[in-house]
Amino acid sequence: MAGTPRVSLGVPLYNAERYLEGCLDALLAQDHSDFEIIISDNASTDRTWEICQRYAARDPRIRLYRNPRNFGGHVNYARVVELARGELFKWVAYDDVCLPSYVSTCVAALDAAGERVVLAYPRTVLIDEAGEVIGPYADGMHLRDHRPWRRVAGVAQHISLCHAHFGVFRLSALRRTGMIRPYLSSDYTLLAEVARLGEIHEVDQPLFQRRMHGASTWQGADSSAASALAWYGKQGARVRAPRLRMLVETLRMLSTGEPRLSTRLSSAAAFLATWWARRVRVLLGRWRRQLTQRVRTATSRGTF
Repeated sequence: MAGTPRVSLGVPLYNAERYLEGCLDALLAQDHSDFEIIISDNASTDRTWEICQRYAARDPRIRLYRNPRNFGGHVNYARVVELARGELFKWVAYDDVCLPSYVSTCVAALDAAGERVVLAYPRTVLIDEAGEVIGPYADGMHLRDHRPWRRVAGVAQHISLCHAHFGVFRLSALRRTGMIRPYLSSDYTLLAEVARLGEIHEVDQPLFQRRMHGASTWQGADSSAASALAWYGKQGARVRAPRLRMLVETLRMLSTGEPRLSTRLSSAAAFLATWWARRVRVLLGRWRRQLTQRVRTATSRGTF
């Protein structure tokens, strides 16, 4: 390829044959054409590599790399960032769909906002295995406050399925983070880190289709914490308090690094306070529903 592309699209893969062609077709159909597609295959054992080679032969914007063995998903996610040449960067999951104006709309949002915004992503629509629409999903990550601690608190308040990290980053900002780390929900930590670095902009258009299907590590029938750790290359590992691990690691990250001490401490405190307040509300809501159900059951039996 001659010249440097504006946007790098990183596609980390492992055994992705089922949805890969649809994913690549969607990327090649983007109306913003100044991009490269970086594919890093984690030693797939299905037809993934064959499909990649076929697409690369058709379009010179596709760059192929294949790991000698499966190093774990987090390593492969870091690999495509390492290989990126663009000013802007987007991770792409093989089973999701980016509508044709996804890249151009996010790039336009970053250009309009200036350097203070380090990540732009569109609204999300959930789809099923066959591509049928399940419904919209509210990510709630439009974090445009100029104060880092307020943005970090917004991450703790709203994060759940975590779609924003599939948006378009300023690559220089992304490379200042720890990216995806080798523990469960490390994408939460990443977004908290990004929010401390700069603003996050949600584009008010539903351009991202997140596929929910049985083969997914995170939504499938075998989506326990132990099986999810296999995605990180930790087969058979024991899982102890994954939520607490995420919280501790996020606080450790927020309290260290480049910003001045006041920014680090206020960001860590904001995440901790907001996260625990959210957990308390969830627990209270659960107990309230359980109590209501018990009262209804007792009333229906005439024992209350």
